[in-house]
Amino acid sequence: MELEEIIEKCFESAIDYGVSAYEVVVNSRKTNKLYDRKYKNFKILKNHPKGIESLYRLLEHSHMYVRYTAAIHLLSVNEKKAKEVILEVATLSKDLEFDSYYLLQEWDNGNLKDYYN
Repeated sequence: MELEEIIEKCFESAIDYGVSAYEVVVNSRKTNKLYDRKYKNFKILKNHPKGIESLYRLLEHSHMYVRYTAAIHLLSVNEKKAKEVILEVATLSKDLEFDSYYLLQEWDNGNLKDYYN
């Protein structure tokens, strides 16, 4: 799969999941499937030879869900920068603010380090 195709799938899955999880909570089964797709796409990108570089570029994306997800996947690479972006994006949405608090708490407790490596 080409890098640009992977990045496009990351855009789509982050936005689809964000809308489903934070804006239109209607169907938890659908939201869970969208989460799995988003996680898989970002994991594929992170493992690509130019994936880390691409994740850094996604921190500047215009859509907050893309920035947020890219930052989460960069926690194991550059924790300080990733946390800055997560907290910045969290100010844009009460739901993201709530999720960010618990996400970073679990990260700091070591409970997510294997999952997002």
